[in-house]
Amino acid sequence: MDMIKKIQQYIKYMYIRYLLVTELYMVETWEQILIHLLFLVLFIGFWYFNYSILMSGIGPLKLQTLGDMGIQAA
Repeated sequence: MDMIKKIQQYIKYMYIRYLLVTELYMVETWEQILIHLLFLVLFIGFWYFNYSILMSGIGPLKLQTLGDMGIQAA
């Protein structure tokens, strides 16, 4: 039980730090929600770009490197 409280305190602490660093503690609740949604959309966009573009570009490089070493890919 003590461990759960410590985890909750840590999450609260990190959330307060996030609000202080982004200066969101000064804005109203609806503005905080809007900015959180904007951050979420940006994060999803970056994740999609990394997953679809970068990973599809790395795949052939990995196969080429394995082929150069004489290893067949599964």
